[in-house]
Amino acid sequence: MAKNIIMYSAKLCGDCQLLKAFMDANGVTYESRDIRENPEYGQELEAKTGKLGVPYLIIDGEWKRGYEVGKPFSEDFARELLGL
Repeated sequence: MAKNIIMYSAKLCGDCQLLKAFMDANGVTYESRDIRENPEYGQELEAKTGKLGVPYLIIDGEWKRGYEVGKPFSEDFARELLGL
């Protein structure tokens, strides 16, 4: 399992809240960076990905989109993303 996870998110993002709840329920430790509460995090995200789409994660130094485009949150996707 990944050792270092940083999650870029926003409180009004449903997928963000579902992914956080999934990680919490599965004992996954992560740092949360809210792009609305701290605009600098949004600038970091946009500089690295070209977007402000959340959730986005850095897992062991690798940037990964935390959602499937056009699809609702899926625990199967979350498991695969996090290597669970």
